[in-house]
Amino acid sequence: MDVLSVSVVVPVYNQADLIGRTIAAVCENVYRPQEIIVVNDGSTDNIHESIGQALSSLGSPNVRVLDVPHGGPGLARDAGWRAAQGDVVAFTDADAIPDKEWIGAAIARFASERIGAVEGKVIAAGVPKAFTHQVKNLGGGRFMTANMFYRRSVIAEVGGFKSRYREDSDLAFSVLEKGYDIVFEPESVVSHPPREEHWNFYFKKANRKRFEALLFRNHPRTAPQYLPRFQPTELLVIGGELLCILTVVLGLWSLVAGLILLLLGLPKRIAARLDGRVYSGRDYLAIWLLTLVLVPVEAYYHWTGILKPPTLNK
Repeated sequence: MDVLSVSVVVPVYNQADLIGRTIAAVCENVYRPQEIIVVNDGSTDNIHESIGQALSSLGSPNVRVLDVPHGGPGLARDAGWRAAQGDVVAFTDADAIPDKEWIGAAIARFASERIGAVEGKVIAAGVPKAFTHQVKNLGGGRFMTANMFYRRSVIAEVGGFKSRYREDSDLAFSVLEKGYDIVFEPESVVSHPPREEHWNFYFKKANRKRFEALLFRNHPRTAPQYLPRFQPTELLVIGGELLCILTVVLGLWSLVAGLILLLLGLPKRIAARLDGRVYSGRDYLAIWLLTLVLVPVEAYYHWTGILKPPTLNK
């Protein structure tokens, strides 16, 4: 197999305190990348200064900073791969820490031209709490751009990223529909430490549910294989909330029925939100209340996206 050159693309938005750590981890890889492209997604912090400080302690790695207007990770990654020169484009996040064998383990899987992409493992490093953001991908099929490798020619063939959010699944589905294989490599590891978030982060994230509609519209056969189109717990929670509210009109039976529906629907939603997290009694109560609010909000944005799917720039 020919030696493949690798371009690493890292989008960053107001993460000046983290980007140096990510660049250093990429530079420590045994399989050296041809270049590292940091896409500055309209950051307002001292991102350039932080990158300069990181590079001063790393020698002279080939790092380019590409400044683009703030438009979300999808647009940033799209700009990054288009500027790349390597045979393979590796994607990770500014708050992620790639392992030393991250690149080498993934590149070894590109033995066949049928392999269009390689998906690596994302582990949840550290001890997350109730209100920290963290992702993980232990078995594949999630196509997280915190740890994805694509042939640059394949990205070009499918037209690149087409969505500001959920861009990772959109690109992967496009590649699969072109007849290429995407394989999972568990030895290509990226750690994703927990990141403390403000409560309003979850409402911003709920807004992105609109972009799931793009996946089902653009990939009607592929998307249902990887994503749930409908979640029964959503109906149980929303139905329970409505019945509880209607108690003043319908009477006590409405309250009882509503509480039963909430009892059936809430625990699974809360368990998913608290996955692996350490929390106090106060945090647990806050999560219950937040979940009660977020479920209908997420449903609203989900169905808004179905009725009026967003475009790339909205």
